[in-house]
Amino acid sequence: MLTILTGLFSALSYATSDMFSQRVTRETRALTQIVWVLGIGAVIVVPVALVLRGLPDDGEWAGAGLAALAGVLYFGALYFLLRGLDVGDLGLVSALVSLQGACLAVTVILLGEPVTPVLALALVLCVAGAVLTSFEGRAGSTRGAPWAFAAGLLFTGVMLCYNYGDIDWLSQAAISRSVSLLVALPVALLTGSVAVPRALRPKAAGAGILELAGLALLTITFALGPATVAGVTTTQFGTFAVVLGFVLLHERPKPNQWAGILCTLLGVSLLAAVV
Repeated sequence: MLTILTGLFSALSYATSDMFSQRVTRETRALTQIVWVLGIGAVIVVPVALVLRGLPDDGEWAGAGLAALAGVLYFGALYFLLRGLDVGDLGLVSALVSLQGACLAVTVILLGEPVTPVLALALVLCVAGAVLTSFEGRAGSTRGAPWAFAAGLLFTGVMLCYNYGDIDWLSQAAISRSVSLLVALPVALLTGSVAVPRALRPKAAGAGILELAGLALLTITFALGPATVAGVTTTQFGTFAVVLGFVLLHERPKPNQWAGILCTLLGVSLLAAVV
């Protein structure tokens, strides 16, 4: 049950962070906001990890390497996602990226994680809910599809690194966030500025804090396991985005999005009953 709760709260944190980031990127650019999000997260989590955990021990360097790889893959996934959104349809790209939960579940099952018929049904409902809530309507273009698939695969790689990394969650978060920033900062500086207008800085900072909370909860979720449950619960950010838009922004969800919310509720209820 704790795996489900931390996974859902991770998704909620990411969805709320994205809501703040969207407002910032409309007046700056996506890479600038990514640097702010990653930078704020690194400034907070790295000192805490060094004080509480210190440097990895000799037996933890393999886990530290996987955490570093997760940081590289995370930035790559964000880059491909941005490319997909730049040339393609938002609804199609978001729906395809949300399939990362299904990709992870299939991968870990093939690697030997046990799954019962009821658990499989719950996973299918959660994946269907994520896709339905992310899809905003008939796509005007499919040009973003390859980028979206690539982003989803890289996000799947990130979660696999977290799942199989034999290192505590705090060190894992600190290492991966630091590496993501070290990759993102030069790219952003070479392509433009990383300055954010003063009026937007509270939103940029808030997005960074919330994204860090999402990352920390994500690593905790995979530490708790099982990976199949962790994967589909942490990728429910599309569902929470629709709910937040409905509650805070008075947006009207489409029929498929209501169906997605229902699928998610049913899937999560089944997970709570069998996990």
